Amino acid sequence: MYTDYTCIWLPSSPPVNLAALPADISLNTFIREYAGLTGTKFMCQEGGCGVCVCTLSGLHPETGEPRTWAVNSCLTLLNTCLGLEVTTSEGLGNKRTGYHAIQQRLAKMNGTQCGYCSPGIVMNMYGLLKSKDGKVTMAEVENAFGGNICRCTGYRPILDAMKSFAVDSNIEIPAECADIEDLSTKQCPKTGQACAGSCKKQQPKGSQLYPDGSRWSWPANLGELFTALQGAVQEKLPYMLVAGNTAHGVYRRSHDIKAFIDVSGLKELKGYNLSADKSSLTLGGNLSLSETMDLCRQLEKTKGFEYLGQVWQHLDWIANVPVRNAGTLAGNLAIKHAHPEFPSDVFIVLEALDARVIVQTAKDKQETVSLASFLGASLEGKIIRGLVLPAYPTDRFFFDSYKIMPRAQNAHAYVNAAFLLELDADSKVKSSRICFGGINPEFVHATAIEKLLLGKNPFQDGLVEKAFGQLSSLLQPDHVLPDASPVYRTKLACGLFYKSLVKAASQRKLGLASRHVTAGSLLQRPVSSGKQSFETFQEHYPVSKATEKHEGLIQCSGEATYANDLPTQHNQLWAAFVTAKKVGAKVTKVDTQPALSLPGVVAYLDAKDIPGPNSLGPKIKDDHFFAQEEQLFATGAIQFHGQPVGMILANTNALANRAAELVELSYEGGADEVLPSMKHVLDKLGKEAGSNKRIEQKIKSPIDVLQLEEPFDVSSSGQLDLGLQYHYYMEPQTTVALPFEGGLQLYVATQWMDLTQDIVANILNLKANEVQVKTRRIGGGYGGKATRCNVAAAAAAVAAYKLNRPIRFVQTLESIMSGLGKRWAFHCDYDFFVQKSGKISGIVSRFYEDAGFLSNESPIGHTVLLSKNCYEFSDNYQLNGYLVYTDSPTNTPCRAPGSVEGIAMIENIIEHIAFETGQDPADVRFANVLPAHKMGDMMPKFLESTEYRNRKAETIAYNKENRWRKRGLGLCIMEYQIGYFGQYPATVAIYHSDGTVVVSHGGIEMGQGMNTKISQVVGHTLGIPMERVRIEASDTINGANSMVTGGAVGSESLCYAVRKACETLNQRLDPIREEVKPQDWQQLITEAYNRKVNLIASDQFKQGDMDPYSVCGLCLIEVELDVLTGNYVVGRVDLLEDTGESLNPNVDIGQIEGAFMMGLGYWTSEQIVVDPQTGECLTNRTWTYKPPGAKDIPVDLRIELLPKSPNKAGFMRSKATGEPAICLPIAVAFALQQALQSARDDAGVPKSWVTLTAPMTPELLVLHAGTEPSQLKLN
Repeated sequence: MYTDYTCIWLPSSPPVNLAALPADISLNTFIREYAGLTGTKFMCQEGGCGVCVCTLSGLHPETGEPRTWAVNSCLTLLNTCLGLEVTTSEGLGNKRTGYHAIQQRLAKMNGTQCGYCSPGIVMNMYGLLKSKDGKVTMAEVENAFGGNICRCTGYRPILDAMKSFAVDSNIEIPAECADIEDLSTKQCPKTGQACAGSCKKQQPKGSQLYPDGSRWSWPANLGELFTALQGAVQEKLPYMLVAGNTAHGVYRRSHDIKAFIDVSGLKELKGYNLSADKSSLTLGGNLSLSETMDLCRQLEKTKGFEYLGQVWQHLDWIANVPVRNAGTLAGNLAIKHAHPEFPSDVFIVLEALDARVIVQTAKDKQETVSLASFLGASLEGKIIRGLVLPAYPTDRFFFDSYKIMPRAQNAHAYVNAAFLLELDADSKVKSSRICFGGINPEFVHATAIEKLLLGKNPFQDGLVEKAFGQLSSLLQPDHVLPDASPVYRTKLACGLFYKSLVKAASQRKLGLASRHVTAGSLLQRPVSSGKQSFETFQEHYPVSKATEKHEGLIQCSGEATYANDLPTQHNQLWAAFVTAKKVGAKVTKVDTQPALSLPGVVAYLDAKDIPGPNSLGPKIKDDHFFAQEEQLFATGAIQFHGQPVGMILANTNALANRAAELVELSYEGGADEVLPSMKHVLDKLGKEAGSNKRIEQKIKSPIDVLQLEEPFDVSSSGQLDLGLQYHYYMEPQTTVALPFEGGLQLYVATQWMDLTQDIVANILNLKANEVQVKTRRIGGGYGGKATRCNVAAAAAAVAAYKLNRPIRFVQTLESIMSGLGKRWAFHCDYDFFVQKSGKISGIVSRFYEDAGFLSNESPIGHTVLLSKNCYEFSDNYQLNGYLVYTDSPTNTPCRAPGSVEGIAMIENIIEHIAFETGQDPADVRFANVLPAHKMGDMMPKFLESTEYRNRKAETIAYNKENRWRKRGLGLCIMEYQIGYFGQYPATVAIYHSDGTVVVSHGGIEMGQGMNTKISQVVGHTLGIPMERVRIEASDTINGANSMVTGGAVGSESLCYAVRKACETLNQRLDPIREEVKPQDWQQLITEAYNRKVNLIASDQFKQGDMDPYSVCGLCLIEVELDVLTGNYVVGRVDLLEDTGESLNPNVDIGQIEGAFMMGLGYWTSEQIVVDPQTGECLTNRTWTYKPPGAKDIPVDLRIELLPKSPNKAGFMRSKATGEPAICLPIAVAFALQQALQSARDDAGVPKSWVTLTAPMTPELLVLHAGTEPSQLKLN
């Protein structure tokens, strides 16, 4: 079967022979590798990140109406798109045809940084507007981005740009964006005119056979469906009914499937019917969750179906908009049928409502069964035709449901629950359905409680207490990592049923103590807003001007390219690692036959195929980055679960990764016990160095025994724990290696080209000049692409050199998270001795940091550097630091490495001091600040401007009045040390023909705005508009010998080098200026060219050219905690940072907000869990690892750049902004401590400090709140 794909907005696309493609090829793979449209990005491959979002348009199978919806192209199978239009970001707008209003606003309103997520965000918004006829509210917009992760911006500017399209928008928009055209306008690639919509086709019919025996069927009616279905069953072909394919995001699709049956075009499965007497509602099984939500809104005013309002809310908690647009009711229940442990929200709601499933067994045969019967029966040869929901009049029935997650959106539940109570006029229970998910695969109904309540009033305190006593013993949650602990899930389930009872009592106006009322609802989050305060200096423009990002528009259109956007190469192969899983063992045999027997798998390579040393280090090693030797492919004892021992090369990415899993390894020996985390090491072996080879002392205090010079009134001790943190760059680790004239050209996502060049030349026994590295930009780095990029880069280089073929290596998210290091975890034990005022007499602190299996790239020095913050110490601070070796990948710098930990260590001690002395934390800080320090001036003004004292009093009063809701206010202050290192070259060239300027440099643009600031400096120094400046890709020719871009100083260093080059050009041009007095820049350049003046200048920045300095900042965070669930909302954040005279306030505020949100994620939701037996990372994908989403940002975010504070050091009076702000969000933990202490007081728990942990999960908060079943009362 051939089909015309010109509607993928490809200017000219030949018909596509489906049989020549894999049967299960995704839309994402087709768009990128066959259509060559790389604006749609590639990352998680499971619908959890949003970089791949595009839109589909077609006619609704049941109504025939045209519609457009956003989908994750990584989950959408290409063959389900037949007859649909696919629109990508390129089709929406581009430089040649003009940009779409969404693209313009996102760019102009500072909504991009690295740009990797931007096209997906644009397409998600386009899909939302198209699906709602252009009429959306700000709340709807903010709710629609749960599936779009952005690690750079902190979301606020993205949401502002998108909310500016809302009908109730109050967002101020730039003047150039005010006059927008029709939002539906997009170019037709065939005609070049605005899209007329005439390409929409009906769903094609028929089937397609594939050379490997696979087949696709597109039935047009139930008869054709059952013909295809029964054919597959009779031939014993593994089959799959295909709708949205969203299940693949949770449970990977089997490779054995041979028959794919597309059910998305069947109108019989897409409708709904309200019975004539309105006693039941039948929903088509193939209604998407989004379509079901629309029906809920449409029918929630119907008598008996008012509960559909709550069903809408619960469906809204599921996944994200593109997943809900594609995933169906039947599909969700089918996952539950195949995987009983799946915490299906659809199932739990339907089961509480006693919904029935219509199972169709033949074209004209069906049966209606209970959900329990459905789960117990075989589905072979059957389909889920529909669902029947009964009416439940509100005068007799009460329905409620809950889902508690680690973040606000796009996460599966810790526990979900739904309750249906039938009550008589006296509030006695006639029937009840009390259902919980997330307990264990067999548990659904709390049957004993349902029986207990029968005929009784559930709102009487005696019965309530008895019910919760029984419930907590009835629930027996399983313990399966990485799920939360059974004890938390038990407390949570009890808390949810209590919430429901409080809500019901409130609705029925039964006697309810006022302190308990807030227990009856979940935390409500209003639409967020932000305020940014800064100053600019017109005399220095374009420097200090708040301009848009240099490449913002091409990022929003998808025209900005990254390493994996290099066009598919002829004869190219894809790579995937083969990894060992047994720590401490030696691999004795590698059986590659199962992998190499797959058609399209070309080779297996390992250490024997490396021409040079099997080393991930440069030829000349230093003691910091490369203290210990690291192999590319393990040859001795396996150091961690998932360590590469070789790699597979195959024709496609999917095939390479599949084949890599089929390689069979045999082992000899193994570790007696695996210690995969620092906690395992410290708990098992203790904390002393010496005989323990796992612990190495790196910092020895000059003070052997602390001698206190000042008396003390209070002493105490405590601990602090910070876990690992994954960098979560949106662009995966990527290398494309091209053999070229006996050497290699490498396109690498790296922060350090020079190192990649050095390592590859070394491992291949080549000269450095035979290996050239090119990096145009990277999609986020945060330190994770400084050295860790070289694992994939070196492997790709070995394969390209050995096979003499282009190699593309894009590591999967699972491979990256399992096999590469993260932020060094941190543990601290401390003792303090203080006066009543909180003034410190002495501190003893011992800290430990998790190296992984190697000590390379240690951040411990930075921890020491920041460990005193801006506080005054004499010889009264004893600090010892230890490095801990664990059976895990070697950890690596992550944004503000060591600095986050140093600030956290001392700020936590200060907060603990305030707790033990009863002093206000702000006063303790002020009492200890260094005399005459800048913080002494900043802090009082900050406390006054944020109304700290009044808000603290209001928080205390609120907590007294509310038993189950608590607020907290947390403060953090920081002095962050900035230092320079290395060297960075830059070249500036002026073209004589039109006077435009091009810059090439050795830095890496990764979202921090380096190129934007460089173009401002060029414009300022040469006296030309920024529009004349273009920044070219970085490479190891013009950028030879360049140091890593990191430490927040890359932009300053390159700006310095570029300014020197521009000044050289000015010196050459000045004599002509004086003599000719040209009318304009063009005349000057023409004359200079005619006089053979060299219009190219190169220079560099080197360590010592600028002096180090420090950055001061303060942050105040307000939270509200739900004591019963552990969920909390960050209400308001005030952040003041000293940025000197900002080179670009837009860029710097973006950096501050992004760093702040990355830190907030570390302290709230980002949890790494490893298997204690094997060392396997169990949180290695979007399903299990949760950075903050769009609705996890502060409701009210206020950023101020300190005015009137020029930097005497640094570049042009400015300061770095990329890293410091990530140190401040520990204040959220301090705010939660305050909220938690109030809850503990109410629970009667003896007063004691709660050890803070990153992250402060809902589980941790509930387990420390002291809540017991006996406290769950209504009066």
